[in-house]
Amino acid sequence: MIETRHTMQDHHERSRDFNGTLVTFTAMALFDALDGEQRSRVLQPFHDGDRTNWDFVPTSGRKGLPLRDMTFDQQILVHRLIAQSTSHKAYAQVVQVISLEHVQREINQDTFGHVARDFRNPGMYFLSFFGQPHLDSVWGWRLVGHHLSLNFTIVNQDYLSATPFLLGSAPGQFGPYRLLSEEEDLGFALLHSLDDEQRKRTIIHPVSPVDFVTRTVRRIGDVELPDYHAVGARDVMINDADRQALLYSKANPRGIAAGALTSSQRRKFDDLLECYVSRAKPEHVGAEMDRIQLAGADALHFAWAGGADDKSGHYYRIQGPVTLIEFDNSEDNANHVHSVWRDPENDFGEDLLMKHLIKEHGAVDINAADHASSGPGSTASPD
Repeated sequence: MIETRHTMQDHHERSRDFNGTLVTFTAMALFDALDGEQRSRVLQPFHDGDRTNWDFVPTSGRKGLPLRDMTFDQQILVHRLIAQSTSHKAYAQVVQVISLEHVQREINQDTFGHVARDFRNPGMYFLSFFGQPHLDSVWGWRLVGHHLSLNFTIVNQDYLSATPFLLGSAPGQFGPYRLLSEEEDLGFALLHSLDDEQRKRTIIHPVSPVDFVTRTVRRIGDVELPDYHAVGARDVMINDADRQALLYSKANPRGIAAGALTSSQRRKFDDLLECYVSRAKPEHVGAEMDRIQLAGADALHFAWAGGADDKSGHYYRIQGPVTLIEFDNSEDNANHVHSVWRDPENDFGEDLLMKHLIKEHGAVDINAADHASSGPGSTASPD
């Protein structure tokens, strides 16, 4: 199936689509397929503080219901929910991320020994519902685990938020696996299309960060600094000078503005941007592109750090009022990739929720309007 391509020039009024309803029906079918004990683990209140915890590093005590504790039929329904919420390409990438845990288990056997069986386990991806899925209600779902963080918020099945949306891969390339090849290749294509003067504006530092500059913060602040090293790893380290050079400033984007690119360069920029936005269902991509356009597409900035080839650590980001994309490939001799699409204004549907509350209830405090905005699944109940 060929998915529709959207450009930054495609802005027009769009009618609401039916996919949000299909996502809701799919989630309802999955929830109904769970037994009482499973429901008690998978369901949390919509405004539970854990809803904005999208950290993808393997950890103990994670909330939710892991895939390994589901039947085969229940796992298929989880896959149906992912596929109904994402594009075909993104769904294929999600499947590869999960499957790659089998490869990592064998690669890491000498390092982790007997614990590799649990530490690199495709069954250790945790599903959560925030609010029970119902029609005409506000609810969300998350699937999180090693190198994967999917976070969807649905408002009355009319509006859907898909960020933060993280995909990672380690190894970044191994045998037939290179599941983030497009994200990496399009970044290099744009960088290599720039002339010398443009490169000087684009490359903000010769050293790449060890991971996302904004880390996995729940809400992106006005200023963010990268960590000195990756979580649990010391193979790549940066210092204070590096951190300051790589700094993220919401008010002062780094790099080259999209409006300063030539027409051919701009097409490469748009290709890279859409590579991330098209992780969403095709029905939603146009609306997201419209939102970016209305916020000021020419003011989007592209910044690069690190090497100009795949032999050394490299990093890029696209930054704008409602857009933050980060790609990093620095660990394990530039063979460990993390990529994320975020929305500084609408991660976890925050902007959608505020507009919904103001329109429907005249409310401006999301938490105070919990019961008004949510349907019958606003609190966790095992039955």
